[in-house]
Amino acid sequence: MPALLPFRAVRYAAARAPSLSTLISPPYDVISPAQREEYAARSPHNVVHVILEPERPGDGAAENRYLRAARTFEAWQAEGVVRQDPRPAVYGLEQSFTGPDGRPCARYGAVAAVRLHAYAEGIILPHEKTLAAPRLDRLELVKRVRANLSPVFGLFEDPRRDGFQAIQALAQGEPVAEADSDDGVHHRLWRVEDRALVARLQAAMLARKVFIADGHHRYESGLAYRALVDREQPGLPEGAGHRYMLMALTSMADPGLCIYPTHRLLLGLSGFQLGTFLERLGLYFEVRTLDEDLARPAGRAWAISKLAEHSGKSTTFLMVTGQDRRGRILTLRDDADLAAVPLPASQSLRDLDVTALHAIVLQHLLGISPEAQERQENLRYEMDAGAVVNRVLAGEFPIGFLVNPTPMWQVQAVAEGDETMPQKSTYFFPKLASGLVMRKITDLLE
Repeated sequence: MPALLPFRAVRYAAARAPSLSTLISPPYDVISPAQREEYAARSPHNVVHVILEPERPGDGAAENRYLRAARTFEAWQAEGVVRQDPRPAVYGLEQSFTGPDGRPCARYGAVAAVRLHAYAEGIILPHEKTLAAPRLDRLELVKRVRANLSPVFGLFEDPRRDGFQAIQALAQGEPVAEADSDDGVHHRLWRVEDRALVARLQAAMLARKVFIADGHHRYESGLAYRALVDREQPGLPEGAGHRYMLMALTSMADPGLCIYPTHRLLLGLSGFQLGTFLERLGLYFEVRTLDEDLARPAGRAWAISKLAEHSGKSTTFLMVTGQDRRGRILTLRDDADLAAVPLPASQSLRDLDVTALHAIVLQHLLGISPEAQERQENLRYEMDAGAVVNRVLAGEFPIGFLVNPTPMWQVQAVAEGDETMPQKSTYFFPKLASGLVMRKITDLLE
């Protein structure tokens, strides 16, 4: 386990819902341009003005969105919009929401300054591949703002549940902040200085690895910034703040830990012919055409339930095609000859549903290269299963693929195997709120 230390959080002076609810946002990478404008319009102090300042005409080295974000954050501190807590603490976090089964649910986390480690050290591990452009974008932001504005989300194994119990012990008494986010999640934050509670948390996490669930680009920008500062200012103390990252840590034993799927929509398929495609699919998949009318809510729900029946049992997708407005269940055949398919060598990666979708269907059958997939030339992502069906039936996309969620054990197996999944293989819900608790990376930690 990396060092986990208390820190002096920077938090909004407005600490209660509904006022604080107008100031927080989701992480930057799940905010669309339209959503960004909506958050910005809610308040001139919404954190989106710092985490996702837009480019403007004439931007260059002397004036750009990163410099504007830094000036904004500095002004908020000077004006008292955000304030730094007087003493170091660890922060307990509760996120309450409605679970996938429609029942009330809660997930708990401990927010702390966690020492950065290169992946090769085997202490903090990724599970998803990152892209150069977002890494550079977040590095430029942290260089200018010099603060962590949203925690990286980390998970740890907890077979005895002592870590989960230590985290829950932080969430007691009156919270110091609470807010509601647009995804229906109620966030509550506790400030904990009690040395015994902090020591209990640290002891429970000894010898634990941390698996990054969300925030890979931000974590890797933290590593890059650490290297940059160490080159430019050698000899800084071990407790220098640039050696740490703001993280929210959750136990894998937490019953509120949910992984949702991210579905795929395809476009720009030159020369695509459904009949030929179905014939080629049949070489690799058992194809079951559904009789239900997907335009009807009941038919759509029934089709999605058929996909869920295969979760954890077989590699299966629900394919929706606009040409004939039908849904089909595709299940990978046991006798499929995959010799010509560009599958990864790692068995943990080969076992992923999304690997089969990307390698067999997108790359091998449709000719969409991995590079084109990364650039999203023919590919879009959608969280809402019903929206996938509706957008295909409306003619916006010719094909949609609905997938089952990736189970936690597969996420862990890939990370421990020093591998990374295809993009958007997991969607951990709920997202951590940006702006709820922040950290200056210039502070010395003890």
